[in-house]
Amino acid sequence: MKFKLVILCTVLVLIGILSLQFTSKHIGTLPKVVAESSGLLYYNDQLITHNDSGNTPTLYFLDKNTLEVTREVIVTNAENMDWEDITQDKDFIYVADFGNFNGDRKDLCIYKVSKKDINSSDKVTAEKIYFTYPDQISYTRSSRSDFDAEALFCKGDNLFILTKQWRGKGTNAYKIPKKEGSYKADSVGSYKTNGMVTGANYNTETGKVVLVGYTMFMLPFTIEVTGFSDSNLFSGSVKKTLLNIGFAQVEGITNIDGFNYYISSESFLKLRASASVFKLKLTK
Repeated sequence: MKFKLVILCTVLVLIGILSLQFTSKHIGTLPKVVAESSGLLYYNDQLITHNDSGNTPTLYFLDKNTLEVTREVIVTNAENMDWEDITQDKDFIYVADFGNFNGDRKDLCIYKVSKKDINSSDKVTAEKIYFTYPDQISYTRSSRSDFDAEALFCKGDNLFILTKQWRGKGTNAYKIPKKEGSYKADSVGSYKTNGMVTGANYNTETGKVVLVGYTMFMLPFTIEVTGFSDSNLFSGSVKKTLLNIGFAQVEGITNIDGFNYYISSESFLKLRASASVFKLKLTK
């Protein structure tokens, strides 16, 4: 017992030391209807989230302060096989149905929904962008696949996908056009994260990519990527930081401006951790 306490204290000290890049604030607990929140977006001064596998194809709009659900938008021609992230550009919102824990999916899809439609109706249809990984040879069902994915961001004419490597404990980055169709993704770099990447954000004000995830001890982290090229996401500066928000299954990230971000976590019963939203401010 004493040894476990020493380890826990050491971990907490390290969190304090390594979390200096961000100051954090707990906004509140998410409603039960989005307890399996898996992606997060800041749009029109509200937050948008969605649940992951087995749930309805619904986008939930939340008050950014109270986190109460203010609206629900259903994507009528979509399924939620395993929705894992959400991103946007000027005119569209993109929802990633590419969760692939068993590595056997051949229907990986990103739904492209017009903001004009979302602004005017609670029922919308989506264009569909299908893709495959260029380096996946086998589709034999096997749990804890390295071709699982939970992170997506949009930059320029492309969508960038980052895998959640259960076995490799890293991430591979891929890009595809953000146009309706079927594509073989281009490989654009890899990074040994020593943890699970679960969300991504490209900040158009700073040109910085920030990834979120958690370690094998359920300690949430960010990875800041700057000075990269579209052909190699990790060619620039890469900095990993543990966050001082306690144990959490962090799932989504979205930016408000150049320095302020929201992140979300999914409920995790083993840690008695509720699904929550935190506000982060970049201090450097």
